[in-house]
Amino acid sequence: MAKLLSKHSGSPSEEARRRREVRKYFNRADKDKDGKLTKDEWFTVLNSSGVPTTREEVEEFFDFMDRDFDGRLTFEEFMGEESTIEKLFKNMDKNGDGLVT
Repeated sequence: MAKLLSKHSGSPSEEARRRREVRKYFNRADKDKDGKLTKDEWFTVLNSSGVPTTREEVEEFFDFMDRDFDGRLTFEEFMGEESTIEKLFKNMDKNGDGLVT
């Protein structure tokens, strides 16, 4: 799975295939099927997959990836993608100062 998550450029069809494959693993990890991964779900999946991980490592991962700070990861957050709101804000923030004026 680490290979799937690594960023690499490829043809659009390769990227689409990679995204579908990662989505499949994401959905398997999402035990309550709410479309978001909890820290417990991610911790369990990693450790049951033979990737020894501490709770602290999971916390650090979520601190870095959780863009809306709700304590759970959407698929887009998991993939490191910007949300629609973030894209719109960036487009409106003409001078890049973090403010819309």
